[in-house]
Amino acid sequence: MIRNPLKAWVQAWRRQAFRHRTRRHLSRLDERLLKDAGISPAQARCEAGKPFWRR
Repeated sequence: MIRNPLKAWVQAWRRQAFRHRTRRHLSRLDERLLKDAGISPAQARCEAGKPFWRR
């Protein structure tokens, strides 16, 4: 089965946009919310600092 290249590109773009958006939101959380999520501020900074193309 051959995948539609345009569909594959759109899916990849959506994944990268989702990563960018969630990392941006993560960087805006305060310590209380990070603690509720079980994430340390250092972990949040590390994750938020990643470029959108990295997992």
